[in-house]
Amino acid sequence: MAADSLRKPFLVAAVAVVLVALLACLGSSMVTGPPPFADRMAQTLSSPQVTQLLDTYGIDAGDARDSLQGTRPDNPPGLGIPALALIEGLLLLVLVITAAPLLVGDRVTGVLTGAVSIIGGLVVLLAAIATAIVSFTALLLMVSLLLAVPFGTLAYLALFGSFDTGGAGVFTSLVLGLTLACLVLLMLAQQRFLRGKGLMLLLATAALLTFVTALLHSIVPGFLVSITDALAALITAVVSAIWALLVLIGGIVAAVRVLNLARQGGGGALTRDASDPPARRQTRE
Repeated sequence: MAADSLRKPFLVAAVAVVLVALLACLGSSMVTGPPPFADRMAQTLSSPQVTQLLDTYGIDAGDARDSLQGTRPDNPPGLGIPALALIEGLLLLVLVITAAPLLVGDRVTGVLTGAVSIIGGLVVLLAAIATAIVSFTALLLMVSLLLAVPFGTLAYLALFGSFDTGGAGVFTSLVLGLTLACLVLLMLAQQRFLRGKGLMLLLATAALLTFVTALLHSIVPGFLVSITDALAALITAVVSAIWALLVLIGGIVAAVRVLNLARQGGGGALTRDASDPPARRQTRE
């Protein structure tokens, strides 16, 4: 076997590990999460710092408990890791577009490349915009509560002061490891994948965003992690929106090229050109 020949099992494995990373991001909220609200409230009111705060403002602990009873959240904190599904989803999309012609042939995938890029890019773009809005709103809410001494601070500590940093660390390590494993598997599949600037930049972005999320979970005291987690989700959403827009534009360009070739009657050229997405063309340069 030639050193530069395609090794399909490694390419399939690269797609599979990114899929697992995507599912891990989406399923993280089902595993990690804060304790029940009653436990969080009891832990908050029993904290020496909170007790001192109540004494300073002459607030009875029972009154504070009654006040917090009406602030039960519908959704627990934790936005950063699920937001990573945006960039992992884009990485999976680009990998599938790149790998499909190599695995099943140009005739099957040629005319679908542009449409898949447009649909996938648009879906991720809309999801990224929604995530950015939710993260920004949550960030403003938490900062406002934290600074609204004393009752706002108490409400913040009860609602958002507990964050499963251990569980989050496991998931960010898993996602980062899978993303780096994808890079190794692509290199083993065919070293020319490393010359694809778009694919390599997207891989590096996914790894960097995962690292930033893990870093923001670890550089502040535990009761502030919910705030930095929302900040991580906002950063991930904005960067993912930019990448999704690029993928969407690339899909539109590919679709226009296919339509132009169809009008010119270039059936064979149509299949070959449409099945040659930018990420794959770069691997041959």
